[in-house]
Amino acid sequence: MWDNMTNSSVKHFTGEKVWTPADFTKHDEWIHTLSDAALADIDKAVTTVRNRGRDLDTLTPADFNLPALTEDLLEISQVLNSGRGFVLIKGLAKAGYSEEELGHAFWGIGTHIGTGVSQSYRGDRLGHVRDMGETDRYYTAGGELEMHMDPVDVAGLLCVQPAESGGVSRIASSANVHNIILKERPDLIDALYHGLIYSRRQSDLGEDQPASTYRIPVFTRLQGMPVCHFLPISVRLAAKHHGIEMTETEREVLALVGEIAQRSDVCMEMDFQHGDIQFLNNRVILHSRSDYTDPKDARLKRHLLRLWLMVDAWIPLPPHMRMQGPADRAGGGIAKVS
Repeated sequence: MWDNMTNSSVKHFTGEKVWTPADFTKHDEWIHTLSDAALADIDKAVTTVRNRGRDLDTLTPADFNLPALTEDLLEISQVLNSGRGFVLIKGLAKAGYSEEELGHAFWGIGTHIGTGVSQSYRGDRLGHVRDMGETDRYYTAGGELEMHMDPVDVAGLLCVQPAESGGVSRIASSANVHNIILKERPDLIDALYHGLIYSRRQSDLGEDQPASTYRIPVFTRLQGMPVCHFLPISVRLAAKHHGIEMTETEREVLALVGEIAQRSDVCMEMDFQHGDIQFLNNRVILHSRSDYTDPKDARLKRHLLRLWLMVDAWIPLPPHMRMQGPADRAGGGIAKVS
């Protein structure tokens, strides 16, 4: 059950999901480096997929057998679900893969964590995070990004090409942000739990996709566990395209969550290199990136692959915590428009 909270009953979140960067200064347990045996298993699976010409959608964990990674993948899944909520996997750069092969490896590893779902009305399974000059979606815009989450259980990023400079990934514990607001601005807690209206509009779809007809809480509890939903760009689009104006309090809430999550003692930075993979639990992790510079050669522009996963083993989110209407498979993602 989700818990309907009010100011008087809201308590601080506790446990592993509440963390600060200082918790990781003396160790790097959040980094997993692939062993030679794991790389050999991945290479064998990538070769098999390529030779058989299989569509990514049809692949199962059995098709992408990774015996040397079995225990590690179970641990990673546990960390994402009930632990700190994030992991960085390094070592894939040694394989010397093409972009297509990197995509196969990324998707195959993802099948052991969850089910890949669509990221747009086009039905994209692997999104391309790069500067395409767009403004309605984070992953096709350039420059610095504000703190947000993606509306699926797990988001994955794989670095194909790092920026010439900058472009550092930033993540924060949304449960820690919640606790800081409860301490510094308890007067805004009710507004956070009351929630915001989100636009479901996709670029190029005009007004065909309506805004949500209900408020989605920025913070709530699900069977005692913290859950956060924070996607500022979609809140602003609801005002821009659907005439759903924010109150001054809502504007303050939006700015406050973003400001606290970007504080140096709250957010943790990861400098992506070629082949690095980041997995995040979107229910408890907010993410952003620093500004960056691309070289003039378009072939060397910053480029990441993005994977959205739904995890059947996790407690399902209640309807009022879901932003999208008709969904892709596994109860998540964005429905493809034919």
